[in-house]
Amino acid sequence: MTRPLNILVLDDDADNADSLAEVFAMDDHRVIVAYNGQQAIEAFSLNQVDIGFFDVMMPGKNGVDSFIEIKRSHPDAKVYFMTGYSADDLLKKAIDNGAMGVFGKPVDLPKILDAIDRAT
Repeated sequence: MTRPLNILVLDDDADNADSLAEVFAMDDHRVIVAYNGQQAIEAFSLNQVDIGFFDVMMPGKNGVDSFIEIKRSHPDAKVYFMTGYSADDLLKKAIDNGAMGVFGKPVDLPKILDAIDRAT
């Protein structure tokens, strides 16, 4: 068992966000859920976030642009991205700005839980 982490889940699909948050909470992590980029930025500024899992494609501010804004004030932010789309330009931008990696959707839960284990 890893130490409990503060995890931020960002996804405009509430079912996806809430389901992933529930899995993390069952593993005794504290989970903050954001449904848009601005909520994620605010959550990072108000909480100590150990690791984030961000959807890439969202209306308004996408996950990558939200991550880049977060990195300005939290340069050590650790964020993985999740996407069900081919978004090569955005994913390259995320990786170039320090993203930890990318998971396809639907997410492979064992791989995500392994990423959390590696983060501790």
